[in-house]
Amino acid sequence: METLEYLRRLFATARFLTDGAIWDVTDDQLNWTPPGTANPVSAILLHAFGGEDGLIQRTLRGRPTIWEADRWGEKIGVPAPPTIGSGWEVVMGKRLSASSVLDYGRAVRAATDEYLASVNPEELDRMVTAFGGERPIADVLSATVIHFSLHAGEVAALKGVQGGKGLPV
Repeated sequence: METLEYLRRLFATARFLTDGAIWDVTDDQLNWTPPGTANPVSAILLHAFGGEDGLIQRTLRGRPTIWEADRWGEKIGVPAPPTIGSGWEVVMGKRLSASSVLDYGRAVRAATDEYLASVNPEELDRMVTAFGGERPIADVLSATVIHFSLHAGEVAALKGVQGGKGLPV
């Protein structure tokens, strides 16, 4: 199997496994603040969607993010998705709409799918600056799948402790 086909399958498998945990989140589940130092689902999803958006659009394609291009900050009510080390405090305690956060996620997914359909095998070896160094695009795509999958597990756990359905399987 070629690397590109394998990466496309990774994205499809990760999405299949995480869809049940993510796409049916309610406003109450999204905005519930867990005890301790855990983040609410709203912050986690914005971070996960924003991470994919930034990596695919800005890092790999050299384009503005979907967040910037479609003015999602105005639609959702926060200036930017949380990133490592910044932006989390803006989301904490703010009541967001699950439908608007999930709509942003759908827009990011559609743009990622467009990219995955257009990329060619040779492109996977092109080096880009990501994660503090130079990496081939194939590595960035793999990390994107892993990053989103990890955060989907957090969402499943937070929904589960609220009495909702966590993992879809």
